[in-house]
Order: sequence, then C-alpha cells, then structure tokens
Amino acid sequence: MWVRPYQDLTIEANSHGKVTTKVAVKNPSIDLIRRSLLLALGLSFLLGSMGFAVFHVLDITGESEEDKDPCEFSSSSESIEFDDVGILCLDYQDRWTMSSLEDDEGHFRYQNEWGGFEEHRWSQTGDVVTLCDVDQEFDTYYCLNLIRVQGTLMDRNLSHYSYYDGVSQNMPSWVEEKPSSVSVNYQSSTDAPFGNDRLLLAWDDEPGIESLEIRVYGVTSKDIDHYMAPLERGILEVVFPYMLPMLIGFGILAFTRTRFTIIEFDSQQSQIQRRLNFGTPLMRFDWLNVDFQKFTLEEHDFTITHRSSSEDEPSRTTYSYHEGLNLSCVYEGGTHVLFFIENKNNAIRKDLVESLFSALNLESPMDLSPMPMAQSGPHPIEGQIRPPLVSSTPEEEKTSLPNGADSEVDGTNETGAFWDSV
Repeated sequence: MWVRPYQDLTIEANSHGKVTTKVAVKNPSIDLIRRSLLLALGLSFLLGSMGFAVFHVLDITGESEEDKDPCEFSSSSESIEFDDVGILCLDYQDRWTMSSLEDDEGHFRYQNEWGGFEEHRWSQTGDVVTLCDVDQEFDTYYCLNLIRVQGTLMDRNLSHYSYYDGVSQNMPSWVEEKPSSVSVNYQSSTDAPFGNDRLLLAWDDEPGIESLEIRVYGVTSKDIDHYMAPLERGILEVVFPYMLPMLIGFGILAFTRTRFTIIEFDSQQSQIQRRLNFGTPLMRFDWLNVDFQKFTLEEHDFTITHRSSSEDEPSRTTYSYHEGLNLSCVYEGGTHVLFFIENKNNAIRKDLVESLFSALNLESPMDLSPMPMAQSGPHPIEGQIRPPLVSSTPEEEKTSLPNGADSEVDGTNETGAFWDSV
C-alpha cells in the first residue's frame, strides 16, 4: 500500500482488537469529486434497474390467473383462439405497399416499393392454394401450399392449416416447369387476386411453439400477419430488459475505481489480511503467524520512468523520484512490505507511523533511537547516478502521465516483495 504525500492513512480500531487501515485523501479534490459523482451515477443505474426488475417480478407473480394477459409479452394484445392449441398472439406484421397490379389466368404481379416486379403463379385444388414466387433470374418457382379462407371464417383447429398435417403437400405438375416456358399476357387489374379471402399456413409440429401466418393480397398492398404461441417467461426473461442498465452501472463503478485496498491487523490471531473494500474471497490474502513484535522500518527510494506519446507529438520521457519508509512484517514464510510511506516535504511522516503503532498497542520504532531505520542501500548522493527528476525538468518538457502511459520503475534501492504488491 503506497501512502503518497497528499494522502493520509485512515486507522480504525474495533473492540475485537482488530485494526483496519486504508489510504484516504486528506482534503477534497477534483478527482475525489469526480469519483463521487460517477459513483452516484453508477449506483443510480445499478440500484434503479434492480429495483424496477424486482417490482416487475413481484407484480407478475402477484397477478391471478384470471387477470393475466396471455399476450402480455407480445407486440400486440390481438390474439386468435383455437380449440386444439389455445391462444396465439399477434407477434409482428409485414406490410408492403404495391402498385400497378397486373394479372392473367393463374398469374399476377405487382410493382414493389423498389421499382421492380414481384411475380406469382398459383392454382387451387379444393381449399388448398399452391402459390409460387417466380424467380426470373434462375428461371424457377418457389412454392407453398396454403389454405384459402373466405372472409373471416376460420376452422377452430389450428391443425386444419398445419404445414405438417392439415395442408396437403401435393403440388401441380407445372411447378417443375421453367417460368420462361409459359407465355403470359399480363393486363392491368383492379381486382385483388383472391378477392377478400385470406391464405393461411400454420406450423404445429412442436407443442408450445405453434405459429400461424395469414396472407392478404390486395390491389395496392400485400399484408402478412404472424401469430405465435404466448411466451411463458421466467424470472430471468422478465429481468433481462433491465440487464443493460445494470451493466452500465457496473461499468461506471469499475471506471470510477471506487475499490481500494484494506489491510487489517489481528494481533490476537497473529494474522494480517489484505483485501478490497468490496469483492470476492478470492481477492483476499492472509499472512499467518505474524510476529507483531518484529515490524521493521527501512528507508527506501526509487525512480519511476514515465513514457508517453501522442499522434501529434513525439514520445517523451520524464522521471519522478520517491523516497520514504517501507513498513514490513515478519511471518511464517518470510517477510513482506505492507506500506511504503512516502516522505512529505522531504520529511519522514513520523506522526503517521506513531499513530499506526499506537493503534496496534506497540512501541513505535521511531522512539527507540535517533535513527531507528536501517537503510536499504546507499544514499543517492553516494555514488549513484540518477536521471533528471521531474522537479528539475524544464516546464516545457514536463508531461502529465495519462492512464495508458508506459511507466516503469528504475531499479534503484527497490524491494522485490514491495513491488509485487503495488
């Protein structure tokens, strides 16, 4: 945990002997205000969508069977009821505006919205109409058998219009011919090809997914209505429309970087735990059998190299130098650096160290001797050559480090275990 000069270390002790620490900004800043606003926005998306989803689920589950609309989750409340399969709900409608209707015996064609012609050939046996689309490019027919229904009269069983049972699949011999082999003399017409009758085709091979298609060919339009079995949605399907704002909320929360590291000291269990303020147990790490009498302070310094570039400017390199104290613990398995407490105004933050040790009921090593810390290496002045520091870089060469900038640490007086946890 890196405690920077502009940050403080919040130390909280509870009645169970545990001491919890986290880094906090001492004074309000623009970054803190930005994070707070984004946090509020993310929570509003997240909690708001979750609240609406829960309300929707409770509203649906609280309805009686008589009050429920079977077509509630369809695009329309319009429905048709059959004796064999029950209700089918209007799912969607296709509407095409046509013009220049022309026909000949067993043939008709329209000019469609795109300026081309849609041509059809048909014949009827009983109430079964064989209706074919004429493909001039490949010189072939694409055909379906449909049931012709006069006006609004319909059979009460969907199976009567079924592609699998009710509708005969026998087709006339001309469907095997090439359209180019037939001479057609089209004439302009003001009569619809099938009058006011409708053409129906159903699919009912699998229970629960029955569907019905109703076609109406008029003088200036072609209409197709699609009916489907009502959707039986579970809780997941009800909540699904609210998933997008939930994901937006999670994304905003992740962007705000509201998660922070907490280090908890438990002297009674001789244990130190490192975790995030919210997360899964997999994000936790415990140091066991910690000797609380053997915390060590060590002077530490390092240089970070910052590289940044943009499309308009060449890449630039700046350096920042940091020095302070490493606070380490001794535990079963080795030692580990818990904190790097960076100096503030070139002075060691003695008050922060003493506050931490006081909360742990330990004697501060700062009071043991005038110079209680062991130095991790020679002072920078003593034979070490460093790149120019940010503070000594000319103003025009200073580059603020963006989030995606490449940063690396100069290998000066660094402790491997410390950088493993940064």
